[in-house]
Amino acid sequence: MKKHFPFIVILSILAFGGISVSAQCNPNTASPIKCSYYNEGYQDGENDARNNRNSDYRRYKNKYNRNYEDFFRNGYQAGYDSFRPGTRWTNSQRSAYDSGYTIGQNDRRRSNQNRSNESNGSQYDQNIGQYFQQGYADGFSDRPRQYDVPVIGVTPTYPPVYPPIYPPNPGGGVNGSATWSGRVDDRANIILRGNTIYAENVSGNLTQTTYQNVNGALPRRAATINVRRTDGRGNVAVFQQPSNFNNFTAIVQIYDSKSGSDNYKIDITWTAQANVEEPYSPGRVTWRGRVDQTVNIIISGGDVQSVDTAGTGLSNVNFKLTGYLAYRPGSVNVRRENGRGTVSILQQPSRNNDYTAIVQIFDPKSGADNYEVEISW
Repeated sequence: MKKHFPFIVILSILAFGGISVSAQCNPNTASPIKCSYYNEGYQDGENDARNNRNSDYRRYKNKYNRNYEDFFRNGYQAGYDSFRPGTRWTNSQRSAYDSGYTIGQNDRRRSNQNRSNESNGSQYDQNIGQYFQQGYADGFSDRPRQYDVPVIGVTPTYPPVYPPIYPPNPGGGVNGSATWSGRVDDRANIILRGNTIYAENVSGNLTQTTYQNVNGALPRRAATINVRRTDGRGNVAVFQQPSNFNNFTAIVQIYDSKSGSDNYKIDITWTAQANVEEPYSPGRVTWRGRVDQTVNIIISGGDVQSVDTAGTGLSNVNFKLTGYLAYRPGSVNVRRENGRGTVSILQQPSRNNDYTAIVQIFDPKSGADNYEVEISW
């Protein structure tokens, strides 16, 4: 559908079955021309998801003008989500994918197209190993990274309605440890947050991860990080201690000053004070999305997650976070700015839920509706 394509012809094609469009544009609330842009975007989004392309409606910018961009974009996202009813990957799945992606890229550059390290996914259990192999294939083929998409060989799991789903970055325990091993040339950062660890190349040839594991979770409160090098010829030091100013993220830096690369293995440990509450810190989340039935908005520290607990799906989600939810008991308030259903506080932050707030949107009527909510503390 070009910008100059008459919308009457488009509607005629739709009405008489020339093409099949599984769109959800409501002709009672949108004009025919707006629906035609929505339906066109829906088809393109569905085709991109089916062909394993990343979500980007702007690649079709020749099909719409500024007056109707929102309708094309909303249709595109609905079509993309219809083929990929998303469930967020766990930190372990994402970490395995990232490791595979990095190794796949390295093999592409260094091994003359020989996929020699794809079997490294065997270091994970069978389910997680599939994510490593998916990442390896994407990295080796030089495709963009893609998260939260279906992985071949893995049966998707969907969150139950109750109890509420808690975020994957828990408050953590008093003590914990992590291990990372890989190959480093010059300088690399090993980044630890919650129960996630990953490598970031700073300089030199790309860092290659061969193994990583977190025992416990780095807490969302003051903690002291220590590191010990058990393999490798260079220097290893704590580059950043976790604090509320960096969203409780620790960084260990490996510096290999000699020519070429070397294999490294490091052990990271941490100690935190038990039951220490942070000073009060005000904050706010402005959340928007299209909801059908029930959605939980989960806030933990600097994390905001949207979990579709019932209905046909959640789409067009975006949010803006100012500040963070401190690790202490607090009082969260919510105000509905747009939407026909009810918005309520499901859980206030307390020690029992690791100082996590949960806001629930309930849309009881048929179909979906657009919501905007303001959450403050």
